[in-house]
Amino acid sequence: MPMTEQSNSSKTKSIWVDEDTASFLRLRVKTFYNSDYFERIMLPLMNIPQHGHVLDVGCGYGGLAIVLAELRPDLHITGLDIETAALESAAQYARQKGLANVTFEQGDAHRLKYEDNRFDAVVCQTVLTHVGDAEAVVREMARVLKPNGNFMAAEYTSVGPISVYNSVQDKKRDDAWYEKVFRLTRLLLKGKQALGRGDDYLGVRVPLLATVAGLDVFDVRLNDRVLHVIPPYRHPKQAAYLELLKALYEPDPDRKGLAQNIELMRAAGGTEEDAEWLYNSGDAAAVRQAIADDNLTEISAYVLYLTFARKPGKYGS
Repeated sequence: MPMTEQSNSSKTKSIWVDEDTASFLRLRVKTFYNSDYFERIMLPLMNIPQHGHVLDVGCGYGGLAIVLAELRPDLHITGLDIETAALESAAQYARQKGLANVTFEQGDAHRLKYEDNRFDAVVCQTVLTHVGDAEAVVREMARVLKPNGNFMAAEYTSVGPISVYNSVQDKKRDDAWYEKVFRLTRLLLKGKQALGRGDDYLGVRVPLLATVAGLDVFDVRLNDRVLHVIPPYRHPKQAAYLELLKALYEPDPDRKGLAQNIELMRAAGGTEEDAEWLYNSGDAAAVRQAIADDNLTEISAYVLYLTFARKPGKYGS
């Protein structure tokens, strides 16, 4: 899920713009990267000059923009998103953290409002999988990037429950369960594409999109983060991961997630019953009880591709 979903129309409002989502996504920022990997590997690859100007496209509630603002107080960071409510929340959060080097502006990623060759670096995080036309967004990002400036995109490719071990759920997952989950998950992804809301398999293709946009892709990596909670949860990182899981598995009284699943499933030719089954396939109540009993083990990763590219040429040439 992105910070907020971008669309081809600035009039389209995401159903995920609310403070509950903001709290969850800010919690996810704490567990999105291993900090040593981000600081030692990713920041040097971004190669942003001192006092450089950075654009975070599809910033949502400010996750990546705020991480960069904290680590590089010399930078001038602009976060852009289509959802004004998310931007207001991001700005308030930045003020609370005392960050004066980041600002937030409304705009459509498909038609960036900035002039050519404006920014020293242009970045995005879990955005391209949720836009109507990812190729157009990457092309726009390349356009506003200065020659010799750097592009970074952190985008996932969904591989489903095969990448997760959960001590509650695994007991109930036989071959028939996996076959049904993969079939119905595939329908959800097709429904998302049919409605113009993006492609959850896009991450692996971002290096190609960057190349098509005229950028020189010089490195592609996978994020190194693996969520792990193993009783008795001794280490601080496990505490943060457990906090994230509690939020992920908390009850959904208004069934907002189910409503979206039904819409996507129907768009792909599936049924409401299919959406109901998939929505309940995670045994969330049993997982919540295991968390309350301090006996949940979960080890999981997602395939998050990190694409680094440079715009050829020299500024002013």
